[in-house]
Formats: sequence, structure tokens, C-alpha cells
Amino acid sequence: MESVIEERYGKVTVHYFEEDGVELQKARPEDVRIGELLEEGYDCRKGTISFWPVLYHLSHLRENLTEWLPIQKEDTVLEFGADSGQLTGGFLKKAEQMFCLEESIARCRMLAKRHREAENLTVYAGDPWKNLRRLSEGENREPVRQYDWIIAPNLFYLATLSFSGAHREAEALALLKSYLRPGGHLVIAADNRFGLKYWAGAMEPHTGRYFDSLEGEKGTYSKRELEKILQESGCQDVVFYYPYPERWFPMALYSDEWLPKAGELNRNLRNFEGERLVLFEEEKVYDKLIADGRFSEFSNAYLCVIGPKTKEQTVFVKYSNDRAKEFALRTDIVKKITDYKVCKIPIGEEARAHVQRMKHWEEVLTPLYQRHQIGVNRCVLEGDGACFEYLKGSTLEERLDTLRRQKDYAGLTSEILRFQRLLTETLASEAIPFVKSETFVQMFGNPEFTKAYKGAPCNNLDWIFGNLMETEDGLWMIDYEWTFEVQVPIEYLLWRALSLYLYGREDVSGLGIMTQVGISKEEERIFEEMEHHFQLWLLQGTVTIGAQYLATAGRTIMLEDMLKTAKKERVQVYLDRGEGFSEADSFWMDAEPDKKGIIHMELALPAGTKGLRIDPAETTCLIKIKRLLGELNGSYPLEYLHNGRELEEEGILYTTSDPNITVTNLVCGTARVYLEMTVQELYPDTAYACMNLLNRVRAAERLYQTGAFRMLKKIKRLLKK
Repeated sequence: MESVIEERYGKVTVHYFEEDGVELQKARPEDVRIGELLEEGYDCRKGTISFWPVLYHLSHLRENLTEWLPIQKEDTVLEFGADSGQLTGGFLKKAEQMFCLEESIARCRMLAKRHREAENLTVYAGDPWKNLRRLSEGENREPVRQYDWIIAPNLFYLATLSFSGAHREAEALALLKSYLRPGGHLVIAADNRFGLKYWAGAMEPHTGRYFDSLEGEKGTYSKRELEKILQESGCQDVVFYYPYPERWFPMALYSDEWLPKAGELNRNLRNFEGERLVLFEEEKVYDKLIADGRFSEFSNAYLCVIGPKTKEQTVFVKYSNDRAKEFALRTDIVKKITDYKVCKIPIGEEARAHVQRMKHWEEVLTPLYQRHQIGVNRCVLEGDGACFEYLKGSTLEERLDTLRRQKDYAGLTSEILRFQRLLTETLASEAIPFVKSETFVQMFGNPEFTKAYKGAPCNNLDWIFGNLMETEDGLWMIDYEWTFEVQVPIEYLLWRALSLYLYGREDVSGLGIMTQVGISKEEERIFEEMEHHFQLWLLQGTVTIGAQYLATAGRTIMLEDMLKTAKKERVQVYLDRGEGFSEADSFWMDAEPDKKGIIHMELALPAGTKGLRIDPAETTCLIKIKRLLGELNGSYPLEYLHNGRELEEEGILYTTSDPNITVTNLVCGTARVYLEMTVQELYPDTAYACMNLLNRVRAAERLYQTGAFRMLKKIKRLLKK
């Protein structure tokens, strides 16, 4: 009989088997530090430690990948390859019973410490396949179907460690599926071999090298490869979800029933673990892929939910939990038999009151808005969530963007002025002279206003173009989450709607729309200050994933910077064929120096060349020309002008970023030009310092040649005698 060893952490027990040996004791160097932080109660939301492993293991956003799954309170869940419990918390608050299998005992201890108050959690360390058999096989070593959900995001990696052959992933998937109860679900995840981020220059996460994924290295899977594996394993009912931006810190999950729209995929830099290249703007490419119907092929990651569909199927999930806990929620779009519904679900008990208040705000806003023929999206409380009718139509933001695409800027301005009148007239009956309240100061700071304002005592701060929808039944306010009993100037609400719309839309930023609606530059500054304070108030000290990125991520190398570096060993040659020098009649030549630092170039000149200019660099530099010859029935020396400063034997000093050498005696018919030179790039400050020093030397030389200085030298010699 196998000997079981148990370790207790709070209410959670970690089990492992003595027969599995010392392999269990191995821990990665990072595990010790993460374990210490868990003992200290470290809160990753505060972002005080900028270290990728800390973010990877402890960020609350890790749960976003699977927290939304419709696990019921009577379900039994198995997490296969649970790592340090990054996803576990999302299941514990739902399931009746949960088992976690993880090979590393160090990671199991981390998991148990993190969830030490859970009464429904059991953890097993060691080979997960062995422990699965120990836990889940009957007397005849047959799988016992006892799990309603099996969560195995890293199944394919674990399969490569324990299975062999060409179909190891399918074999592992089929085996794991055999432990599901009838009607149960199996969830797996994979990075997409052809994810757009790899094309754009992100390193392959499993190898740490560029383009490995695209070139066929294992560890990532295309959608077709996944579909083949699923088919080979006998998985028929499968729903693909597309975590965005990736699967480590997803903020949204799309599906084939609900694909992204243009402009939505605009948060693409997530290279926390190391450097990456940026070869193109991913948002623009995503927009083209969306328009072409090919987003699913280039999603950075996949989440597959295997099992029968339910009557109400979640087709889209958006997380808004990168802020204070009392405002953290997720938004689900759920497909019913005949239509959809939109549900806002609190993430944790702290946000429950915020979500429940949405029904109250519907009741408060409805009579006010109805006076001006604006409906308020109906809210129904379901459990802890608030569900809304899915309205069909187009938002005012979509209408404005249509006018933008048509370049109908007059029409766009007219719509914005109509929006201003609607907002002002709707709130006019409630508006009273604005007075700063204590609540206002807490939320928006204490700005010094330059004029008197009016405002309603209760405000939907999100009265924005994207929340007003035109339907067959009229105009509706579809979202009013940010409604508070706080008075703000009506002009602030108008500014907020406009600033959110104008951000990133450069083509309309120069229309002077703020001025046309009567908002001055000084008011813009004040309202920006209010908005900044409001956003900080919503965070309550939470450090967003964007801020974590700035502090933690590796280098982001832009294409422009790479091109500048590449051009350091290139020389641009301009030809004059009777019309002067131009970019159109120029070309680049490689200019790699030899071991002594000398660049050797041979230029073949096309017939009709009358002039020649050579740009040796694109930055401040020191050039020394060792040889410059033309070939025409023999060679002859070429003379030249330049826009630098002669340093006699040292060469030519350039303080311009556009240095050039223009040949002045090129004979018509010259077939070739030979050039030998050295190019030493200088920092601009160094070049300017050299130039100042040279000017001082030249000034001193001129002084030495003056009659007054020669007379002074004679007097000095006489005095010495």
C-alpha cells in the first residue's frame, strides 16, 4: 500500500506519495520568493514589485481566463496541472468540491498558501497522471466518471512529458475526457502558432526566440491543428474562445458567435517576460483581418470548452477588474434561444453592492430621461448579477464614425451639437447652481473653477456617444453603470463624452469641436484634472496592468529604431542627370568597414551622370576620406565640397544629421568612382563640443597672427631681459 504524506496549510491539505521520491522536492529559484510573498500576504494589485514571475504567479487578472465558466455550486472540479493556483480561485467560490493536481510540491504549497481558507479544496503533488489514476480509478483500474469540469489549460505541454508518438496530444485529451461525468466539460488552452503578435515581433514564449512559432517549433498550435487533435480524440462538441490580448492576462474573450469589431483590439503590448520587436501596428492589421473574416486564424491564443452546449451560452466576456475591488466586474453577453442578454457580474463580494445598485439607477433615471424620449435599458437582478435587454441598433458613436469615413465633417459637427442640446435639455429640469460637495472633492479633487456652472444632483457620468443607441423604438441609454449621487457641471459631462470620442481620432481633432460647443482651453485643463482624479478614485490604489507593463516589461524595439541602426552601415548615393539631386534618383549601398575600419566602395555610374553626392551617414560624425577617384581612360582625383568642418589631417567634422560630400569635377562619361573612407559616428553633444573646441583653436590661431599679438611677444621678451 502506498504511503501518503500530508501537509496542512490553513484549511487546505497537500497530499503526496512517499513512493514518488525526491523529485517532488525540486523547486525553481523563483518559487522560494513567491512563497515568501504569499506568507507575507503580498497584494499584486499594489504593484510594488516589478518582477515578471511575481506578476505571472500573483496577478488577480490570471483568473480572467476561466473565472467566467458556468460552474454550478453542486459541481466537482478537477484542475489538472494547477501550477501555483493562478486560476484556482475562480472555481473555489463556485464549486462544491475541487481537486488540484500539480507535479511540483513547491507549487502545490504555494497554491495551498494562497487559498488556505478554502474548505472545498484538496491538493495532490506529484506526477498528475499517476495521481489522476490513484484518485479516479475503480477496482479494475477503469476510469470513474466523477468530474463535472476538468480544467487543463496546459494539457498539451504535460502530454509531451508523459506521452510519445505523433498523436500524444490527442491521446492525453482522450484519456482526460474519459474521467468526465456525462454532460461534463473539459477546458484546454493553447497559444496560436500563427498568433498576430508573433508576426509583429513577439518572442515565442516556450523557447524565448523570435519566429520559432511561425517556423514550426512545437509548443504552439494553429486552429486547424487544434481541430485535428480534437477530432482524433473524439471531441465533437467544442466551442472556441479567443482570449485577448493573450491568455496570461486576458481582458476579453470572443467567440465565433461574437467576434471583435474594428477598433476594439488596441492593447497589444504584453511582453512582460522579455523584449519584443514591433514590426507593424497590430491594431490596424487586426482591423483588416476582422474585415476579411480571418480574426480567428490570428488570435494570439485559444480556449476550448469541450462538452454539450447549454440553453444559455456565453458568447462574449469582458473584464473590468483592473480597478478597485468595489468596482470590479465582468460583462457577459449570453445567447438565449431567440436573442441575447447582457449581464454584469461582480468579481467578489466587494463589488456586489455596485452591481445591485444598477437596478436603482434604472428607476432613478427613467422618469428623467423619458421626458425627452430617451429610454433607459431595462435591468433585472439575477442572483448577484444585473442583466439588461440586448438592444439592436447603432450607437451615436457608430453614426459619428460613419460620417468620419465619408469625410462629412459638417454632418459630424452637426450631430455633436445635437448631442449637446439633448444632454443640456435632459438635465435642465434638474439642474441647480453647482456647489462642490464633500463627495465631489473625494471623486474629482478640488479644482478651481473660473466661472459658475449648473448641474443635476444625480448624474450618469457615462453619458457618452457609445452608450446612446438609436433603435426602431427610439433612443436608448444602454449603460449607466457610472451613476452617482454627486453634482457635476453639465459642461464636464459634455467634455467627457467629446474627449473620449476624440481620443485617437486624429482626423477630427483639428476641427475645433471643443470651441464650437463652448468649452475653453482653461475649462479643458480643469476637466482633465477632474477626470484624472476620478480615474484614480476608481482605482483606489490598484496598479493597472498597463502600469505594470511599463514597470516590468522587457525592451520594446520599434521598427523605426531597427531601420536607423541598419542604416548605420549604409551610404546613400545621389545622382544628378541634369535635374539636380533628388530622393527619386538615389540608391543605398552597403558600407561595412574592413578590420582597419576603412570602407571600400566602388560606384558604377549610369550613362548621363553629371553630378554625384554621397551621404556617408544619417547622424553627426567624423569622416576621413582616404581616396576618391574617378575612372575615365584611367583614374583621376575627384574634388569635392562638404557641409562639415575640416580638421586638417583628422578629417571632416559634421554637426548635422545630414552630412554630405558633393563631387565638383566629375567628368561626363566617368564610368566608375572609387571611394575609401572611415566613418566614426558621434553623439551630437560630442560633435558640438569638438566643433566648439575647434572654433576656439582657430580663434587662437588668428590671434597669434595679429600685429598686436606679435608686438606683445616682443615686449614680453624685452621685459625678461
